[in-house]
Amino acid sequence: MKVLVLLISVFWCLAISIRFTVRDSSSAVASLVFYMSPLILLSLGAFVVFVLAWIVHWRRIAVIWFLLSIMTGIWCWNTQFRDTGAYSVLQHDPSKKRVLFWNIGDRLWGIEHVINELQQLDPDLIGLVEAGPDSAEMKQFWKQSFPEHPYQVVQNGFVFLSRLPITETSSGRLVDMGHYLRFRLQSDQADISVPAVFLVDIYSKVLKSRRAALKELADQVSQLNQQPVLVLGDFNTPRDSVHFDSLRKSCNNSLEIAGDGYLATWPLPIPVLDLDGIWVNEFIELYHAENRWTWVSDHRPVLIEMSFKTQNKKVINVENGKFFRM
Repeated sequence: MKVLVLLISVFWCLAISIRFTVRDSSSAVASLVFYMSPLILLSLGAFVVFVLAWIVHWRRIAVIWFLLSIMTGIWCWNTQFRDTGAYSVLQHDPSKKRVLFWNIGDRLWGIEHVINELQQLDPDLIGLVEAGPDSAEMKQFWKQSFPEHPYQVVQNGFVFLSRLPITETSSGRLVDMGHYLRFRLQSDQADISVPAVFLVDIYSKVLKSRRAALKELADQVSQLNQQPVLVLGDFNTPRDSVHFDSLRKSCNNSLEIAGDGYLATWPLPIPVLDLDGIWVNEFIELYHAENRWTWVSDHRPVLIEMSFKTQNKKVINVENGKFFRM
C-alpha cells in the first residue's frame, strides 16, 4: 500500500505541474496526462492518497494530502460549476432562440429516445454529430420526426435542423483532426446581419495535437466578425486547453458566460471532461446555458437560450480620434 501511495503521489504531482505550466501545449505525453487528469479527478486522487496514507500511519503526509484535496476541490468547484441564477431553460420564452448541440454517436438507448429528448426541449436550431449515415432513409426519418423544422441538412454524420431558412451550406476539414459544416441562416429580424453556424466534430485521436485544427476553426470564425456566429461542436478537447486561445479572441464559451450546473459533458454516467460546447461571438445575447442530464448518449447535450443582436456600428469620438463600437 505504501508503494501505491508513492505511485499515485508521483502521477498527481506530475499532473498538477503540467496543469500549472504547459498544459497541452507541449509533448504528446504531457497532453495525454493533462487530458487524463481533470480537476475533479485530481481532487478525488488527493483524497484517496490521504486515506491510504492515513491507513499506513503516515499521518503528517496524510494531513498534507487532505489539504491538497480541499484546495483542488475548491479550484474544481470554481471552474467546473456555474450558478448564474438564471431561470430554468424549460421555461421557454418565444422571443428568444433555443439552440442545442449533441453528440449521439455512442447511444445507450435507441434513436427514439433521442427524438423524445429533442422534442421535449423543442430547440429552434439543432446540431447533431455522429448521427449516422446520410442515406435517403435517414433524411426521410428526420423530416418525419421534425416537420416543424423545415430546413434540414443531413450530411457526413452531421444533422442540422432549423426553423430559420438555411440560405447556404458549405463544408471543410480541420486539417487532419476533424471536419465541419457551415451554414448561413436567414434571420427573422430585419435589423440582424446574416447569422452563421458552424457544426464541428474534432476527432478523438489521443496523441494528436488539436492546435492546428482549432486554429483553422478560429481563422474561419474570425473572418465573420460583423455578423452573429454560433459554433456548435464536440471538440474532444477540454475547455481549459491552450488550443482554444485563438478561438477565444472572437468567441466566448456560452457555459462560461451564462451556464448553470456542472460543465463536464463526457463520459456519462459520470462525466469528468467538458468536451462539448457552444461558442458565440459578440453579436449573440446569451440568457441561459446548461448541459442536460440524460442517459441516452455518453455525451450530455448542450442547450442555450439566446437572441441575435443588431449589428454594431462604428462611430468616431471627435475629441481623441478613436473608434468605438456602439
